[in-house]
Amino acid sequence: MSDMLALLARVLLSAVFLVSGYFKVMNVNGILNSAGTKHFMEMVAGGAPAPTWLGYLIAAIELLGGLALLVGFQTRLAAWGLFIWVIIATYLGHPFWTMTDAAAWTANLNNFLKNLAIMGGMLLLVNAGAGAASVDGKRSA
Repeated sequence: MSDMLALLARVLLSAVFLVSGYFKVMNVNGILNSAGTKHFMEMVAGGAPAPTWLGYLIAAIELLGGLALLVGFQTRLAAWGLFIWVIIATYLGHPFWTMTDAAAWTANLNNFLKNLAIMGGMLLLVNAGAGAASVDGKRSA
């Protein structure tokens, strides 16, 4: 992959996480009350309310992972981490296979497919690395 394509891929993939993480920080209750977080709390805490720190942790994962991709810092590690994160978020937040309402099924299927594409992008970054226009590239030069 050319260095400019790697940079463009990092910018485009990081945007999803930076914007999403920003909005989660600005409205932590939104993520705490989301279906995915509630599903997670049912699995690990018998349906207890999610603690506020969990909302900030979720936001931090997305913000810091997105920032790492954007600047190309520890890109392969960040891409692996975000790949795993997207798997978890997809399973908890977009279980279209459990839905019968057509609108919910369609919306969640679309988000599921979008997340598959993001996972594909993460695997490409794991394989190709950040390229020269990155912190990783400057450190190896």
